[in-house]
Amino acid sequence: MKNEFITLATLTYMRAQLLSARLEQKGIESFMTNTNRMKEGPGGVQVIINADDLEKAVSVWETFKSAYGKDKQEAVDFMLIARRILVPYDFTPHAENAALYALQIAAKMKADVQLLNVYFDPGVVPFSQLDSFNVTVSFDDVGFEVEKETATNMKAFSEKLKKILKQHKIRGVNVFYDIVKGNAVSTILAYIKLYKPGIVIMGTRGSELEGFRSFGSVTAKVIKKAGIPILAVPKDFSAGNFKAPERVLYATNLDRSDYWALSKLATFVNPFKSDIYCVHVSEEIDKKEEVYMHKVKAFVTETLSVKNLECGLLECLDPQLGLEDFIKEKKIDLVAMTTHHHSLISRFYTPSVTQKFLFQTTIPLLVFHALK
Repeated sequence: MKNEFITLATLTYMRAQLLSARLEQKGIESFMTNTNRMKEGPGGVQVIINADDLEKAVSVWETFKSAYGKDKQEAVDFMLIARRILVPYDFTPHAENAALYALQIAAKMKADVQLLNVYFDPGVVPFSQLDSFNVTVSFDDVGFEVEKETATNMKAFSEKLKKILKQHKIRGVNVFYDIVKGNAVSTILAYIKLYKPGIVIMGTRGSELEGFRSFGSVTAKVIKKAGIPILAVPKDFSAGNFKAPERVLYATNLDRSDYWALSKLATFVNPFKSDIYCVHVSEEIDKKEEVYMHKVKAFVTETLSVKNLECGLLECLDPQLGLEDFIKEKKIDLVAMTTHHHSLISRFYTPSVTQKFLFQTTIPLLVFHALK
């Protein structure tokens, strides 16, 4: 698909954010220039759209110009979604590790951290599993005790995170928690729709013996179905000694989602001043791939004013090994890709005789949901 971009409007920083949020709310892909500007000025921030979306975008823009009261507040509320981080938490070490990582991300973004525990429902236990019990089981009593204990433990952990914030004199970050009874995957997905976070950060326990299963069917299914960015934190990543991601790898699959994903990635890592490497691995590099990468770099660096981006092509028969070598050479701190790269994601989390990537490393993985 040929991408042609046009400027819809040139606005102050805050109004550009509001318009971009409104466009996204209506399912229209948009980008902002000068995203590093944090103060409202006399203009200069451009809201850019795909030319194919012009008719729909103009309609949104015309409504936006005259919006006030409730309509304007809806745009403000949607914009604030980017400052919400959802952390599924089940009291395991890798979940706590992810929560600590989320806390550090939130500190830079001035975001809220919402802890979510999906606890076991004793009422859905198959009767076959109860055959060995010789006593009468009251599911209501058991459920009440489970809920009570879960709530107590969640409150204690949230207070622990708040204490960390206080110790480091971090302001502008709130920590909340919620407990919900049900199935982990379906409950997390339903909660995402309800809470509307900007990103979900999840821990992975990882094991060279268990391979893809140890990545967690829960995390894998959430990545596939959530529709928002998911950041998976390996168990061996030392979140307690947080180190800002200085070098980020974006593995491109050469499709239109790259423009949107790189724009979101640049915004995400902007507080950390990270260098971004956009890389595509190919068995044999051709001219079309070179032209595509040149266009992507020009758009991100020139149109979006993102200067800390390098684009390149790697010629390698094995995409996984090629990226692993690149990661080691450049000392990458964070890997990002879209769900269009599902085959590569699967390889990263599938058992192999050689390496199992994140199960033997400490590199978090950020996955963006590819545009349809």
